[in-house]
Amino acid sequence: MAGGYGAAVPELDPTKFRRPKGPKVTRTRHLYLANCGRSCGDTVPQLLQCLEATEVSVLGLHLGEGGVSYASFSDADAAERVKAYLESPSSSHSWRVKFAELEDEATDGGVLLPGSVASTKHVEVPGVHVVEDFISQSEADELLRQVDLQPWNTSIKRRVQHYGRAFDYAKLMIAAGAVPEMPDFCQSLVTRLESSDLLPHAIDQLTVNEYEPGIGIAFHVDAHSAFEEGIAAVTLGSGIVMEFRKPDAASSGKVSMGKHHRMAPALPSSVEISKNVWLPPRSLLIIRGEARYAWLHGIAWRKTDCVDEGKVIPRQRRVSLTFRMARQNTPCSCAWPTMCDSQTPEAHGLPSRLQG
Repeated sequence: MAGGYGAAVPELDPTKFRRPKGPKVTRTRHLYLANCGRSCGDTVPQLLQCLEATEVSVLGLHLGEGGVSYASFSDADAAERVKAYLESPSSSHSWRVKFAELEDEATDGGVLLPGSVASTKHVEVPGVHVVEDFISQSEADELLRQVDLQPWNTSIKRRVQHYGRAFDYAKLMIAAGAVPEMPDFCQSLVTRLESSDLLPHAIDQLTVNEYEPGIGIAFHVDAHSAFEEGIAAVTLGSGIVMEFRKPDAASSGKVSMGKHHRMAPALPSSVEISKNVWLPPRSLLIIRGEARYAWLHGIAWRKTDCVDEGKVIPRQRRVSLTFRMARQNTPCSCAWPTMCDSQTPEAHGLPSRLQG
């Protein structure tokens, strides 16, 4: 490694790659980008935003001084997904994209072990609290059964359900659209949360998300202008690793706000620090204070997680119940104005492209 573009995106050594030659195509987790570099007018923030437009995490990057750059991903499937997007009419770039081979790495797809929870154990995220065994196995089974009896919204890559409040993804605000009321099957859970000291507000909005293996969500901050302090998420089915990222205070990039599971995120140019958090089955995740307002959170698009170093856990189906309180005609006045779309709206770009 020759440095890095922030803590979360190490810089790749271009001398370790073999340039693609001939018609033979070997799928790897690395991409070769011709006509892409600083001399072509490309910048790191712009390149990262484009590469991650398909909600695939970039694990390594080299932006060349000339016209050759490289990017690395978790596996060949992720690299192929980005390659297909860059070669599609949706992309406005004229880069020439091929798979690249890294010296001393197997060419069977080059699967890279995901970052482990143990590797970031020393990192503290103020405001993140995980309560294990928050619900019993029988409660979890019944909640999941009831969820699956309800109609799913299948208009995006992941199936979702919304209750209590509608959210305008284009304007990043609570909308007047009609959605079902808070469902009866979760009322006892809502009562338990509201009677505890875990959340500072009542609950009037629920989003149900389904994560099949390989499905994730882009890094984002739940819009300050749309929701009050405090987010609670209950995990049904399988556990999963969620990553928290603290943007570099010196970054000039825009911050990704709102629910970008269906939008192309505008990522900050660099990340100061990151933390991997394991969310076990039947657990409750609380996000408050600094974690809610000043840290991005997301789930990588992959089929495995790593809790202990070197130990891979295959993902299975996970369903999350995310509870929030909608903000009512009161702008956010949090202590993190540069991350706040109420106090600094010009620093937060609206999503630019539907993800289907």
